[in-house]
Amino acid sequence: MDDSLSFESLFRGARRFAWSALEAHGEEEEEVFLLHAGVSVERLAKATLAKTSPFLLMEMKGKDDTLYHLTGVRQAAKLRTVGAGQAIGRLRDMGVLPQRDPDLDELIELIELRNGVAHLMASVNETFDGLTVFCRVTNQLLDHLKDDQGRYWGSWSTLVGITLSDAHERVERDVARRIEHARRLFKKRFQDLPQAALESYLATRPQLRHGLQISKKGPPKVFIPWPCPACNNTTVIVAGAPVLIKSGEPGESVPEMLLCFVCRFYLQDQEMEAAGIPDRLPLVDESGTRLLTDVEEFLWHRDPAGHGIVEDD
Repeated sequence: MDDSLSFESLFRGARRFAWSALEAHGEEEEEVFLLHAGVSVERLAKATLAKTSPFLLMEMKGKDDTLYHLTGVRQAAKLRTVGAGQAIGRLRDMGVLPQRDPDLDELIELIELRNGVAHLMASVNETFDGLTVFCRVTNQLLDHLKDDQGRYWGSWSTLVGITLSDAHERVERDVARRIEHARRLFKKRFQDLPQAALESYLATRPQLRHGLQISKKGPPKVFIPWPCPACNNTTVIVAGAPVLIKSGEPGESVPEMLLCFVCRFYLQDQEMEAAGIPDRLPLVDESGTRLLTDVEEFLWHRDPAGHGIVEDD
């Protein structure tokens, strides 16, 4: 197989462009930073796919040249591999990256526009913090690969650490303000009403069933009961495929979103940790009873897209 599609080659290229992106950012060359950061993220995403299987790099259309190339049948004159958006989409389906991440969505858009720098710069949202998103997404992929972040970033490690620390503090402040705002609105709404009014209102709220949820529009999700950080009523955390499974013990998934139908508070992605929600949750209900069986967890862990999992009626 062509070395350019190997994990090692893609990983080296990703690191090389990561360093040049940070150098450009320090010199306030925003166009160069966005271009090189995009190349770095795309190559690291493809390296992550290649680490699992080189076949995940294939574009599933057109001729079989790429298939023959990857299997060593013959060298292809032109390889058809997935683009940045599809590569990251596959990593989302695999549970490596969060399904909902508006900043990552904007980064993907910028990556796919990189061939026209003027168009790319005109498309950048003024509130978009490209450096923070670049560092965060890169570290998420490195964590999945179990690769040392310090070794990857090299002499840029301190800058990356400061960038993510500042970003985390901003998220914590924003989440704390939103929790307090939701708490005050909920209290104000019911403070002069009898307890029966609150109980009646709670009874009318949507009651989402905890456990495995199959959707025709995307990979399965699991709904985990959790106390709302704002009103303390039971709400749900939406999580993806189990990232850790042990025989006879509940699997663990990464929380992606919290939805409260009582006070309408919500959290997503990196906001979860800022609200004190662990980065991995056991798949159990409020009483500690498992939400999925060993078999369901095993099948879903092996195939995050959920093929082969059948929801009970």
